[in-house]
Amino acid sequence: MLIIKMKNETLNSIMIRIKDLIKKYPIFLILAGVFIIGYFSDPMFISLRNQKNILLDFSVPFILSIGQTMVIITGGIDLSIGSIVSLMGVILVIILPKTGVILSIIFVLLIGMSIGAINGILISRFKILPFIVTLSAMIIWQGVAFIITGSVPVPITIPSFFKINYGYLFGIIPLPVIYSVIVFILSVILLNYHVIGRRFYQLGNDEETAKLAGIKVNSLKIGVYALNGFIAAFCGIVVASRIKLGAPTAGESFLFDSIAAACLGGTSLMGGQGGVIGTLGGMLLMLNLKNLLILNDVSIYIQDVIKGFIILISVIVLRKVK
Repeated sequence: MLIIKMKNETLNSIMIRIKDLIKKYPIFLILAGVFIIGYFSDPMFISLRNQKNILLDFSVPFILSIGQTMVIITGGIDLSIGSIVSLMGVILVIILPKTGVILSIIFVLLIGMSIGAINGILISRFKILPFIVTLSAMIIWQGVAFIITGSVPVPITIPSFFKINYGYLFGIIPLPVIYSVIVFILSVILLNYHVIGRRFYQLGNDEETAKLAGIKVNSLKIGVYALNGFIAAFCGIVVASRIKLGAPTAGESFLFDSIAAACLGGTSLMGGQGGVIGTLGGMLLMLNLKNLLILNDVSIYIQDVIKGFIILISVIVLRKVK
């Protein structure tokens, strides 16, 4: 009887834990629904090969959405990440033959971080709205990318650079997947177990209260935008390696996905709420939904309409659940 009682208590404990997780991250319940629909509409959807392709497409957008999530948690937003991705890819491709792979990567990462820091300085020191600052930055850096290239993509002439995207760990796991796992783990640690992460949430909840608590608000804002610039520059490097070009439009599609994934994952655009675990679910939902529509030969224009409606409905459902 004692053993049965212990088993029942363990089972109840597990069920309570599962309910708490579903309540905290309901996006994964919606994702499970997409998988079920995908299986019945096209069994190819859940095949290992198809899911591997999704993971390869997933890495860069997910890494960018992690940076965007952290910015949004602080009460900001960064509209410039797509332009930074494009510009950093272009700069890297141009300097690559002269400086080599390692120095080129370091240089580009520093530039990206500097651009992010400039955004943070304008927002914190000059009290300009993040939307205005980063919108201006988006337009400026996109224009610079077009000026540098003359609107013509620049090919990469060093084959060893392609390993950044096309390399494998132990000959099995694609390197972009490894990058996303590392960034995800580090961001979970930062947001949940480090004092800086706690300050991000405090800043997003109430800036004045954060100041009274002794938090250096301006430095924190500069830091989070600099970090996001660094992340965008890194993604620019990976994208350039993948497409084997420095293209001024390479980062155009990433901005919307980064914000949508964060919102779907429960990050509030008002700041102070959310996290990258939810963002993981949001990005997986969007990419699997896109893949499912492609497998069912849905027109690309209709795909956008369906995606828009599903994102809107999902956010409404998630708010009701919470």
